[in-house]
Amino acid sequence: MTFHSSCKMKVLLLALMLLCVVLGATMASRCIRDNSNGEPGCKTKEEIDQGFWRHNYDPTRYWQCTKLNERAVLRSCQDQAFHPTQLDCVDWDDWEWEPVCAPLTRPDP
Repeated sequence: MTFHSSCKMKVLLLALMLLCVVLGATMASRCIRDNSNGEPGCKTKEEIDQGFWRHNYDPTRYWQCTKLNERAVLRSCQDQAFHPTQLDCVDWDDWEWEPVCAPLTRPDP
């Protein structure tokens, strides 16, 4: 291996590491820690399109945005848990805790 190809590989590796750091910071900034029950305001198209939002205090429950600018409906998974990534009720063996993130909007008081 020549000196030039070794330098090129080092530069490429450094660029790849920087890209990973930037992407990681971008993804982390999307999640704002939430200490509420997680109820979304259902005020954006994205909230309606996603439809389901985790209940932050009770893993057996979740919120459903059904109509724009209307309160979310509280639903239950019965004997299962709501998986915040899969947006579905799953068996407890398939459920994992994930950090709680604030919804895009909040309901009006």
